[in-house]
Order: sequence, then structure tokens, then C-alpha cells
Amino acid sequence: MHHSRLSTLMIDCLDDQFDASFSFWSEALGLPARRRPARNQRYVTLGKIEAPLFVRLQRVPDDPGYHLDIESDDIPAEVARLELHGARNKRRVKRWWVVQDPSGNAFCVIRPESDDFPGNANSWDPRGALAK
Repeated sequence: MHHSRLSTLMIDCLDDQFDASFSFWSEALGLPARRRPARNQRYVTLGKIEAPLFVRLQRVPDDPGYHLDIESDDIPAEVARLELHGARNKRRVKRWWVVQDPSGNAFCVIRPESDDFPGNANSWDPRGALAK
């Protein structure tokens, strides 16, 4: 007998954008790491997400890869908050936005899909700071 489960969402970041990507994802996900990564440190763990995590397959015509979705009850405010931390807004698609992190990784900002939303969600104040 053995056990397995989804363990990690790994976000590949360009070496020359690693510090910017570290700051961005820490702020974007509300997961401040305990310490900044060392210059030669290849992996940094930001934290553990205690919310439901969906695993989905998506059909695409080209350029396959991995991405994540951030659900929000105010998509324009969330995109604006992410842009303050270094995201680049790529395009709107139907009811969601495709955004890029500082390394160029695409991800989506979507409407809430979790049954218990906003349970386990971060709360952000109007300035985009994590609310206490």
C-alpha cells in the first residue's frame, strides 16, 4: 500500500527576475515567506494554502503548459492590486483576465468557484494591502 496527493504548485521563474517574482507571488497569494531567498537558492517555499485546490485540464490549440487561477469577488480590483506588485495585464477573456507575473508566467483572475468562497480567502483593503 502507498499514498499520494498533490503536493506542490511549482512556479518556474526566470533567474534574472527571481527576486521580483518572489516578491510578486508572496504579495499576490498573501503568503509572506519567513526569509528572502539567498542568491544561489534554487527553491523557495512561500507557504501552505489551506483552501480547496481544483485540478483541471484545459484544451488549448498550442503552447501547452501549467498555470494557476486566482478567484476573486472583484476581478478589476484584484487585477489592479496584482499590477501594483509587478503583474502585467495581458487580456480579458469572457468573464476573466489573463495576467503575467514578472517572469512572464501567465495566470488567470477568475470569478469565485469554490463552494465556500470567501472562506479561507485573503481579505484585501482598498489600497491592496492584506487586511488583518
